[in-house]
Amino acid sequence: MRIRKCILTVLFLPLVAGCHKVSHVSEEVVVNLRQKGTDISSSMYGVFFEEINHAGDGGLYAELVQNRSFEEDEIPEGYRIEGTKLIPLAKPYHLTGEIRERSFEWYGGKIRGWNLKTGDLSEASMRLTKERPMYPTAPNNLELFIQKTTGAVQLVNEGYWGMGIRQNERYHLRTIVRVDPGYKGTLTAKLLSEKGDILARALLPCIPDGEWHDMTLVLTSVATDCKSSLAIEFDAPGKVWLDYVSLFPENTFKKRQNGLRKDVAEMVAGLQPAFFRWPGGCVVEGITLNNRFEWKKTLGDPAARPGEYSTWGYHCSYGFGYYEMLQFCEDIGAKAMYVCNVGLSCQFRMGEASEKSDISYYIDDCLDAIEYALGDTLTEWGARRAADGHPAPFPLQYIEIGNENWGDEYDRRFDMFYQAIKQKYPQLTLIYNEMPERNGPMGITKTDMVDPHYYVAPEFFFRNTDLFDHYERGKHTVYVGEYSCNRGVGGGNMWAALSEAAFIGGMERNGDLVKMASYAPLLENRNNRKWPTNLIWFDSEQVVGRGSYYVQKMAVENRPTYNVANDKVLRATDTASYVPGHIGFGSWATAV
Repeated sequence: MRIRKCILTVLFLPLVAGCHKVSHVSEEVVVNLRQKGTDISSSMYGVFFEEINHAGDGGLYAELVQNRSFEEDEIPEGYRIEGTKLIPLAKPYHLTGEIRERSFEWYGGKIRGWNLKTGDLSEASMRLTKERPMYPTAPNNLELFIQKTTGAVQLVNEGYWGMGIRQNERYHLRTIVRVDPGYKGTLTAKLLSEKGDILARALLPCIPDGEWHDMTLVLTSVATDCKSSLAIEFDAPGKVWLDYVSLFPENTFKKRQNGLRKDVAEMVAGLQPAFFRWPGGCVVEGITLNNRFEWKKTLGDPAARPGEYSTWGYHCSYGFGYYEMLQFCEDIGAKAMYVCNVGLSCQFRMGEASEKSDISYYIDDCLDAIEYALGDTLTEWGARRAADGHPAPFPLQYIEIGNENWGDEYDRRFDMFYQAIKQKYPQLTLIYNEMPERNGPMGITKTDMVDPHYYVAPEFFFRNTDLFDHYERGKHTVYVGEYSCNRGVGGGNMWAALSEAAFIGGMERNGDLVKMASYAPLLENRNNRKWPTNLIWFDSEQVVGRGSYYVQKMAVENRPTYNVANDKVLRATDTASYVPGHIGFGSWATAV
């Protein structure tokens, strides 16, 4: 069957005097439905997650308290503070040997997230201490010293630019508290509106024995307020220590404990992602290696997780950890993609390389992560997964070896990782970072996929819908792991979204080569934009998708199963005569 449809007619009319003959030119697209082309992969559309723009803490992760473990003022080992800047540990850039001068955001002064409010005649102070920690892995705790009270003293946390509290919803409060025997008062938890009205209150057990007590209670709000706060109230002199203060909505996504914010998670799930890439992005590598994201530290009791200063200028709690990511993948029917560190820190930052003798450590760490997701419960990490509450394997399918790395040292390490992983897990798809900065052929033996990234202006996507038409076939397939139109479009606009739609068409047409793609970054708390354009915006009250979100959603909901043969034909039709004349434009008292 041959179907022709005229999609464009161009009429050229010279605007000069005289009689002229002009040809109509038509462009036809000829589609042959009988000639089947390349398939479009069912895994084509997925999502990329990174802790940037408060995507997790203060976003997808449902925790309402900021700095719940009092670890956010912890400086990475070897780093120093100069004013409001964090200065990294000096390490040579492995490609050149230089030591780069870099600095990163640091909010100094007071304890992040927490304020101490006293009455006019009350006196109290607070400080961070590492004395007698409940968990050595998260050693900081807050000491409160109430000298005198003529009214209540409140320790207040406003969450991430306000807590989104809703009427009649239940909220689970967990506190780990140590009360000095000299304190004779009570402890009261309150949810407060932006104006200070009490939305919920409950007494916390107060056991003045100088020992840690892990306590939970439920607060039910009487009203809705998107700028609420949590207050712990003290009404007598003495000392009290807090190791952990956490507040979660009961109604998380799929009702999971330590779960995800329901409306944000549903927005991500609405993209029907075939895969979910985690944990990044540049956080995988860290500014230096001792600042990298460490998956093993994200397991277990959230109160014991130390977190880490993120490469994007704030502390990541490790709350949305490896287990939670794998559970989310299972909940939404997505395959998991784990991105491992190859012993290189971010090459756009300090670019540190581990000693060659330490490469085996990073390989083993990656193999342990795979075993945690897929291993039998008789294995060390499979048993740990079962102990964490999930005896069955998780849906891990992809391993990206490094993130935005390039150069001979990366290539050498990639080969070592590829061989070690394939030998033990031949069913997994392994991915190589093909970076635009690298010139010439890849210096590796073999890979399953390559991952180019495109952060560009709209014109690039419009001009390059045929980018993959000329790509070499047969050696590997392509995963466009990070792409978006983010130049000259502000926070994003319709022109950007249309250019991405055009680029998507080019990827689908090359479905034999391009098997996967994910827009980046995925999430943005509108109070903390670290990256110019992001797919989904939210605050404590609402969540919205940009135009680009609906381009992605339309693409996945209307994904073709295969291409068909087509061709464009230009044809000239009969000429026509036109009477001499002119065309003009006029205006009066208006802008033209």
